[in-house]
Amino acid sequence: MTLLGKSKTVVLTGVLATVVAVALPLLSAYGEGGAQRDAVRNATTMGMLYLVEFMAAQPGAPPSREQTIEQLDKVLIPSLESLGKESRVLAGGIAAGTFTGAFVIEAKSKDEVTALISALPASSMMKWQVTPIETFAYRADIEKKTVQGLRAQK
Repeated sequence: MTLLGKSKTVVLTGVLATVVAVALPLLSAYGEGGAQRDAVRNATTMGMLYLVEFMAAQPGAPPSREQTIEQLDKVLIPSLESLGKESRVLAGGIAAGTFTGAFVIEAKSKDEVTALISALPASSMMKWQVTPIETFAYRADIEKKTVQGLRAQK
């Protein structure tokens, strides 16, 4: 495997670990409250959950020390602080030692998530992927209906 291939593997493994660390506490089968927490959450909110993954669009540091300071001070740090203060962001973080990360946000639509991302100073420096998430309780209800429909076909 080439150095580039190993590097991609390490980054993707980091992203997967971050996603699991972010999403696992939100799953109804994990943690205190379980499915009951999902039922309460779904009954009290109208929003959906979205997994937002991001990584640096161009790998590597800026060419000069001054550009690095400027980029970190004016773009990256304010973006991270904004995400940390955003009440709709339920969990998230950066894979240690990288500019790759993920967070889970509650929003009414994907457009609302896009607006939040676009408002971040680092929005143009990152590649973004937004994925809707279904809770385990919601998906279990769908599958129960599928089973009922299949049993009714006898």
